[in-house]
Amino acid sequence: MTRLPGTEPDQPAAAAPVLRDAVVGGDNIQITSARDVTINSRGTPRLPRLIAAGVVLVLCGVVAGMWPTLVDAARDLTGAPALAGTVTSRLYVTESVATRDRLPPVDHALLMRGPSFKQLVEMLSRNHAARVGKMNVVIVLQGQRSEPIRIIDVRPRVLRSGPVPTGTCLTVPAQGEGTEYKIDVNLDLQAPEGGGSRYLPKSIDLADGERVTVDFTVRAEHRWYEWDIEVVYVYKADGQPTSAFFGEADGQPFRVTGEAKKYAAVYGDPTLGAGYRAWKRNRPCHEQRQD
Repeated sequence: MTRLPGTEPDQPAAAAPVLRDAVVGGDNIQITSARDVTINSRGTPRLPRLIAAGVVLVLCGVVAGMWPTLVDAARDLTGAPALAGTVTSRLYVTESVATRDRLPPVDHALLMRGPSFKQLVEMLSRNHAARVGKMNVVIVLQGQRSEPIRIIDVRPRVLRSGPVPTGTCLTVPAQGEGTEYKIDVNLDLQAPEGGGSRYLPKSIDLADGERVTVDFTVRAEHRWYEWDIEVVYVYKADGQPTSAFFGEADGQPFRVTGEAKKYAAVYGDPTLGAGYRAWKRNRPCHEQRQD
């Protein structure tokens, strides 16, 4: 009798199907036989993943658009100024300066030796010297917010005033330069703290990093003045006018004075290779007569 292969009585029964696992593209595939295939999905469905990616992109766009506003808010919280200013006050060749008292011996000796320009400027600052007749100040303003800052006005603010000084007068050589916006003020006619006067010919809008230069010429004939620069500006569309104040680089106010009829001591212009020359006491500033 013919038996089919694999049906012999002594042949062991066929082995049970072997369970095998395979991972394809993130899905777990279990195979028990050629006709028994089970796929267990482990990945996230494609549609939710696309939605999540879209939400992330939208949020990134929103944050990017709000970033300048967030930076401005951070600057406001830290108290960083919305407006920065660089002030330059130069001395000119024909200008004179005057002090309230005679110079102390150490500064008198410095003048006699012929000081450098730096030494001269430092000495004048120590003695609170004021320019005689007029002075020139240049201020460069720079916006420091993404939202434009509107400059409404730039004007002098009188801090103190008094009679013209009669101590010491001397002439100082230097150089200066002009700029775009020019303001010419006579402090003898100036209302205290600026009053309601307006000196800037028009308002100026400054974006972040933009600059504008204002050239001040301040005059005095009858009195002595300490003063600084007041910049009135508006930050944010619904903001109220705010003032920022600027003085000399060393923190002192500017000083200008009218000319006295006589000074206790008068120094003439320095000559080449020599220091200042002392003139006769109780003389006008520009009357250069030797003892």
